Amino acid sequence: MGFFPHDLAGWLTVVGSLTGAMWFVIKVTFVKSMNDLNKAITGLQDTLKIYDHRIDDHETRIRLLEDWREHHDDNE
Repeated sequence: MGFFPHDLAGWLTVVGSLTGAMWFVIKVTFVKSMNDLNKAITGLQDTLKIYDHRIDDHETRIRLLEDWREHHDDNE
């Protein structure tokens, strides 16, 4: 039993079809999931920057109040 060119063409068709199907499944599942995860991480980074800014503002207010209290207590 010999190997004929039409056997090669058949196997290339099968392998090509399976590769295309696998690419589609990977694109729909893993790539979409990774893109969603990247968007979620970006959103969390933005939220953390806002909270970090709020904490810095809060620390500045506390420092100003403590400075004012020290100055006010010295005058009494």
